Amino acid sequence: MNTRPTDTAHADAFDAALRAHHAAALAHLSPQVHAQLAQRRNAALRGEMTTRSPQRLRFAVAGIAAVCALAVGLRLSLPTSPTPTSVPPVSALAQATPTSGGSMPLDEDPDFYAWLGSADATRLAME
Repeated sequence: MNTRPTDTAHADAFDAALRAHHAAALAHLSPQVHAQLAQRRNAALRGEMTTRSPQRLRFAVAGIAAVCALAVGLRLSLPTSPTPTSVPPVSALAQATPTSGGSMPLDEDPDFYAWLGSADATRLAME
């Protein structure tokens, strides 16, 4: 339960200062805004509901439905199976051994290893 402070003079001075600030703020309002505030205050005192609340709910429901439809559409448009690629997987290259009849791709080109040891390769790496 709220109780009044024992120092009522201080509380009354504080209330008076707040009311003065409120009156100054109201004096700076345009007549259109002042009339709109008065209409809203009277409607609230009569217990009338504003018409914005049901519209906000409709917009929220429509937005959620749109997001769900977009999610379903994107889900259906994605391919279900991976597309085949022309590049063999790395695991297939790793499984190829000289004993299985095949050879590693780099083993087939000894000139590549000779080029790696040359000065051209070092100069190219430095660039």
